[in-house]
Amino acid sequence: MPSSCQWPQASTSACPSPAVLIAPSLDREGQPSAKRLRIEIPSTPPGSPHRARRSQRPSPRTTTQRRRRAAGETRDTGIVSATEPGPSSGSLLRPNRTSASKSQSVPVSPIDPCSLSPHIPPHQPPINRETLKELDLDAILRNPQLRHDLLFDSGLQFRPTSSRRKRDLADNYWLTIVRELETGCTCTTIDTHGKLAELRCICDPSGKAPEKPIVRYTSGGTLATVRTHSRIRPLLKELLEVLISIIQPPQPPALRPPELLFPPPPQHPQFQQNAAHIALLRQHLDPDLIQQEIAHGLFDPSGLFQVIGDIIRCHCAPMRDAAVDQMVALARACAPGGNGTKLDAVRAIRMCFEIMELMKLDVANHQLQTLRPYLVRTSGEYEQQIFSDGRHNARRTFHTTREWLGAALRELSSGESPHSQLFLSSPRQTQLLMAVVKATVNLIFDPPPPGSPSPPSSSQSTPTVTTPPSTSTSTRSSSSSSSSSASNAAYYAGYPETFYLDYGRFGTLNTDAADFTALYMLLMMYRQLVHSPLARADARTRADALAPDALVRLKKEIWEIGPAHPGLCFMQGRRPGSCSLGSSRSAARQERAERDREAEMRRWRAEIEDVALQVAMHASEPRGSLAAKAAAAAATATAAAGDGERRLHAPDMQVVRFALGWTETNLRHGSPFSVLCKKRLRERVEEAVLAIVLPQHFAAASSAAPGEPTKEAPQPTSSGLEPLGAEVKHISQRAAKLVEIHMNVYGEMYAAPDFFDEDGVAPYAPHSQS
Repeated sequence: MPSSCQWPQASTSACPSPAVLIAPSLDREGQPSAKRLRIEIPSTPPGSPHRARRSQRPSPRTTTQRRRRAAGETRDTGIVSATEPGPSSGSLLRPNRTSASKSQSVPVSPIDPCSLSPHIPPHQPPINRETLKELDLDAILRNPQLRHDLLFDSGLQFRPTSSRRKRDLADNYWLTIVRELETGCTCTTIDTHGKLAELRCICDPSGKAPEKPIVRYTSGGTLATVRTHSRIRPLLKELLEVLISIIQPPQPPALRPPELLFPPPPQHPQFQQNAAHIALLRQHLDPDLIQQEIAHGLFDPSGLFQVIGDIIRCHCAPMRDAAVDQMVALARACAPGGNGTKLDAVRAIRMCFEIMELMKLDVANHQLQTLRPYLVRTSGEYEQQIFSDGRHNARRTFHTTREWLGAALRELSSGESPHSQLFLSSPRQTQLLMAVVKATVNLIFDPPPPGSPSPPSSSQSTPTVTTPPSTSTSTRSSSSSSSSSASNAAYYAGYPETFYLDYGRFGTLNTDAADFTALYMLLMMYRQLVHSPLARADARTRADALAPDALVRLKKEIWEIGPAHPGLCFMQGRRPGSCSLGSSRSAARQERAERDREAEMRRWRAEIEDVALQVAMHASEPRGSLAAKAAAAAATATAAAGDGERRLHAPDMQVVRFALGWTETNLRHGSPFSVLCKKRLRERVEEAVLAIVLPQHFAAASSAAPGEPTKEAPQPTSSGLEPLGAEVKHISQRAAKLVEIHMNVYGEMYAAPDFFDEDGVAPYAPHSQS
């Protein structure tokens, strides 16, 4: 029977041939839907390789005889290896096989075809109810990481991803749909490594779809072809359900926040309009009826998508109207007498899913901003409740937290800190805040070793790292996700338990602190070179070379020439994923990770040598300082004249050798000079954080003694930290925000008189005023 759309004879550039497609790994979601009759399209182009292979298959009678096997010849149909499926490994081995012609096709009823290989396309489209579930209102209200991150970033939004991997996975699925509509074939061929190979169709000539997945191997056992039931009906069913979930989202929980105005309650007129739209959708989008029309070549998608477009326009933002019009135009071209193809019809369906994803994101972002005051107001109570819930946080003890905070209290009360005098004269609440500031800054500059176990306690468990919600609707492999979670859990095992929602934030701050320390050391090396006899400069040229503008320009050059992370030498083995996880990570992965770290360090050393050469060039010619060069470049009339006037000189080799030796000696973890520079930078950041969280106390301390500012003011200048003002401000503001939010949640718990008594931790002797 003729079809309403003519099929293209060759694959187009937008849709490459599925026979040669090699797609990346694809995460599987859900189970295949109930089996439906396979779609037969009689207008298959002649010469199709699928039809040619069908004609060479044995008759059904021969296949029936092959399935009559002796008891000792039955195959094992248990769990199949996901990494190397096939006859050479896993549970698809064929013992006692008498000939290659026997048992060519075996039903694997207890096996999900996706378990054979992640490259087999699933039965659900890439955008479905499961992937969009994290954008539901209930998921937003119950996501502790999202609610916590919203406190740090008021403009936090969900955004669609456009990674190459996501596009490849989606292309693989939609090419499978096109092939099934074109030939009726639902087969996928994989090699022994589970990767896609050239298709070898095993479809039944009778057109009857299998009730259960069928696996057939080639005579050599190097390829396996999996045939499943049709993906058309699950696609149509999912299209209807996703449309309904967007038009009439599930009602929020019983405790509806007062700020929430969407979705409308049942008594609202909008609710009745949404119900009418859903009834109209169910009337036109009937998966069973559409499947029968496709089977007989009578399906006209233009009318259906006109209805869908009219309904979507009532619920989407005006900025989506252009995409809706394009979707409707593609479907209208497939009407009888039009020049559209079934490929265009599939494109219209795919575009509809993409529009619905964008609509879901728009609604979720609107709800996120509307609920922000409510989420901020209830953050403290909610995070305390979540902390005690083992489903979100398996690490519910306070032993590491008590040790972490108690050490800061003891340091402040002992007089070893520059702020001990202010600490001892402050009330207890201020003392506690100062201790949290010191402990947090210490944790930023001196993170615990990765994988270090927490102090022993009665019941210590591995921390569960709650990751922020993905703004993408693409799925992830469960194995890779669990491996990543285990790696992060091992890395952050020594951090305080109450920071379990800030582990990723601490990782960024640790990296920034290491980078700023290395940058500070390189600027100090430049100062040392300028003042050394090797530079042979007088006092005036030294002053020009060490001018604030010259140092800031040199800092900019270091950022541009040097490695992306100058402090990588201080972070080796101290980043997530860099620690060994024992049996949870294979030896091959450990070796590969070690090779990657060594290659990264080689690149870092080469780029640090470039920085040393640049610093030596400026230090060996202080008369051509950065400030003088910038002034000369600004005074030139044209770019050509400026290039002609600028002369570059090779640096003194003695200065170069000194700079290279200096970086080799000092830019390493634990070197005395790195410890000194890190201490200076940490004290400066701590002072800046205290000035942010306790502005009234520090203003009073600075104005109480008029004679002391002359003794304390030169301290930042004499330490050489003045070029790093922007970096100090950056890390101080982020640390202050972290302290303020943390104290809003756990401040009352820390201030409880018995908080430090449970583990026998004596933090400090009380010298304070109440």
